[in-house]
Amino acid sequence: MNLLTWVGHFANFFAAPLGVAALTVLLARGWVWRQALRGAPWRRLWLESAVAALLGQMAGLLIWGAEGKLAGYALMLAALSLPLAWRLRR
Repeated sequence: MNLLTWVGHFANFFAAPLGVAALTVLLARGWVWRQALRGAPWRRLWLESAVAALLGQMAGLLIWGAEGKLAGYALMLAALSLPLAWRLRR
């Protein structure tokens, strides 16, 4: 595996959690729970969700031994929703 292939794999590993976190925060703050999340800044919501999604993706990689499994993505989505749910409960 050369450097360019490694960089591509590395970028694709992080693209899914970061992109899904951005879409989730956009939908949650901009459309679904507009009033409830009014006081929370966009960047902070995205950062919290992205970190949780990355941790979920890494946990899926450690548990199942391969990236891209449906159960790993389900774990990523479950972890991603925790910071938003916590903010809604406050």
